Amino acid sequence: MTTTKLLMLVPMHISFDSFLNPQHNSRNFKKSDGKIYNSLSTDLPLGPISISAYLKKHMDIEVRLIDFNAEINSLDAFPYSNFHECCIDFLKKTDWIPDFVGVSSLFSPSFHNFMDCGRAARSAFPDAIVIGGGNIPTNSFEHIYKELDCEFYDGLCYGEGEKPMRALLQADEPREYLDQSTSWVTKNSLADAAFQPEHDYIVDLDEIPFFDYELCDFEKHASNQVAGSSFHNIEDKRGFHVMTSRGCPYRCTFCASHKTHGRDMRFHSLDRVREDLTKLVENYSAGTIVFQDDHFMSDKDRVLEILEIVKELGVESLYQNGLTLYALDKPMLQAFHDAGVRHLVLPVESGSEKVLKHQMRKPLKLRISEQVARDCRDLGIYTNSNVLIGMPGETKEDLDDGRRNLRRVVTNWYNIACASPIVGSEMHEIAKKNDYIQRNTMGADYRTAVIATEDFTPDYIQQYQYRMNLELNFVGNNDMRFGDYDTALLGFLNVIRLRDDHAFAHFFASKCFAAIGETEKAQHHRQAYLQFAGNDFWTPWVEFFALPDSDESFDDWQPSENEELAVAG
Repeated sequence: MTTTKLLMLVPMHISFDSFLNPQHNSRNFKKSDGKIYNSLSTDLPLGPISISAYLKKHMDIEVRLIDFNAEINSLDAFPYSNFHECCIDFLKKTDWIPDFVGVSSLFSPSFHNFMDCGRAARSAFPDAIVIGGGNIPTNSFEHIYKELDCEFYDGLCYGEGEKPMRALLQADEPREYLDQSTSWVTKNSLADAAFQPEHDYIVDLDEIPFFDYELCDFEKHASNQVAGSSFHNIEDKRGFHVMTSRGCPYRCTFCASHKTHGRDMRFHSLDRVREDLTKLVENYSAGTIVFQDDHFMSDKDRVLEILEIVKELGVESLYQNGLTLYALDKPMLQAFHDAGVRHLVLPVESGSEKVLKHQMRKPLKLRISEQVARDCRDLGIYTNSNVLIGMPGETKEDLDDGRRNLRRVVTNWYNIACASPIVGSEMHEIAKKNDYIQRNTMGADYRTAVIATEDFTPDYIQQYQYRMNLELNFVGNNDMRFGDYDTALLGFLNVIRLRDDHAFAHFFASKCFAAIGETEKAQHHRQAYLQFAGNDFWTPWVEFFALPDSDESFDDWQPSENEELAVAG
């Protein structure tokens, strides 16, 4: 019996155009070819390494992985004119011929890259069975097969991939199995009007072995040139991603994770969590554990147990998502702090109560966000707060109301994104039904607005997003308001590291350095501000926020205590 060969591919997480032409508000870096590129996230790909571990448990198989995010980040130069060309080049360099090629892709920004990967795999390995999995094929199979008339994907997995992949790879006639299985969607099966794909979940997650981290090239996955955007390596500590549960019962309109993982919660046992985390620390020298559960806070007692494990192991931990704010009361936050947690990402989502309730259907009150942010600040936990603007049904008045209210959430930094209707989400259905989608959502990232409603255009939201960013993170920076200039500097200097021409970051860094008595550094950033403030991009914003336009007026500027920050509407 021959060993089955499976090649797993992970396409770039962002669109190729945004990679080559990063927007001003995007993290970017310069390669040795002198060109500026957008940052690629090098988070470890949990889907492929979970599937690989599960398959190796049940069959004789050799698995290899090409994660294009890590591969491209590690390149000294990028000589390709499109992503398909890049894929072809990488695939043709391998002397390993797979029986199956699986392309794993999560969200809309990578859609076109997902298609390029499949097309390249079919070209490079004409005899292989080419399949796709993840959120994109789960939610977009009709678009892929019916509207795009795709011929190069033999099948698309519906939902989680472990059990469907095992069944496919162990089938006597895999191509026939694809057409017969309800866990897989093919062009042939979709032609049958009665066909309905079905999830095939693993109820007991302990059936999945310890993730196959060996599939990853740790050096390349640590190669993110803008390390502050990567959860893999934090302060040079090797990080490992885990998922201790799957599912989320909530019905937030902007989310589509339930289409893949379902609404019912499923868990790894606490014994298994302890075993996995111990193995990562002892065998892999893990310095940071990154939890990626969709709903980490579903069981508060379980969370407390996991935090105790983290504490006992003496490992840092990050929580990339899955924090429900209503569960983060002061005792719970104290438990996070006791476990060594000094950074949390808060899903505040909106400063408008109306938008939270009606447009997002998120079970959250603004007062809870305010309290959690205050408690975190009291405990010394640094917080980023995620905010989403431009929802269908949101008005300009809602935007203004939300922007003003967010000033009461004393977070350290706001991550403000433009609402993008993910295929599979209720938001996408609403936007599609009302003909709100004005730009292609396939490939759109959260920096690019795509929705036009009766109240606003995509350009309006795009501009408003950047205004909010400048107002909340710079002009009205909470750390500066509290006199915590050292913490404020962490944010400003990180922005400068990512965008060395950021006039506002230089201005406020100068103010902070002056406040703590470091006059030389203050002068350096002062001159940088004056250099950049006069260019075409920054001049309108300098005027909008009434920042100084000359060296003579620099020292006289003071932040306004006015609710509107002395800014005209």
